[in-house]
Amino acid sequence: MNPQDILARAQMARTMGQADDALDLYDRAAALARETGDAAALAHALRHVCDLCRELGMPGAALSAGREAVGLYKTLPGAKALDLANALRVTALAQEAAGFDARDLWREAGGLYSHEGVIPGALECEARALGGSPS
Repeated sequence: MNPQDILARAQMARTMGQADDALDLYDRAAALARETGDAAALAHALRHVCDLCRELGMPGAALSAGREAVGLYKTLPGAKALDLANALRVTALAQEAAGFDARDLWREAGGLYSHEGVIPGALECEARALGGSPS
């Protein structure tokens, strides 16, 4: 099995509301991606690990996964701006959940969303960067 197959199963579990199963599968995909050197799959898996850990009340684990995902997307040749923006967004949410200021992350994500024409994402980030809640 390759990381992409596990990622697909993880997404299916998440869609079905099985957060714990999805997290386990994303963790497995990340581990396999590390073993095989698939940085793109690793970044993708970690982004989802970040989001799920935050949702499940584990902000420290979420923040660690999110920071690694952001670092990977920033160095990954051919990484899509929206993938980086999404990783920045979930990392900002995790950073706030852990009790830290995330305005810089919100600004960076907002700039990417704006550049890519994703207006709802840009507006959410702008509001959060200013200390407000999204519209």
